[in-house]
Amino acid sequence: MNLENKVKKEQWEVLQKLKEESYRTVSGDPIQHWVNFDFFGPGLSPANEAKALEKLEELGAIRIVTQGWEYE
Repeated sequence: MNLENKVKKEQWEVLQKLKEESYRTVSGDPIQHWVNFDFFGPGLSPANEAKALEKLEELGAIRIVTQGWEYE
């Protein structure tokens, strides 16, 4: 898998998490999504998840209301 496809896959994974959380959220309320920087295991790293969220906001797919992470 090339780098572009890897990044798109990560963005898609984040969008799926947000969609799942939207089903648990009252209509009209913002979706709450937390990035757990204490977890390191298989799958999407917390730093890449935060970067994917920021890129999705840049692309206009989502709007981040509160951002409180530092991943670098």
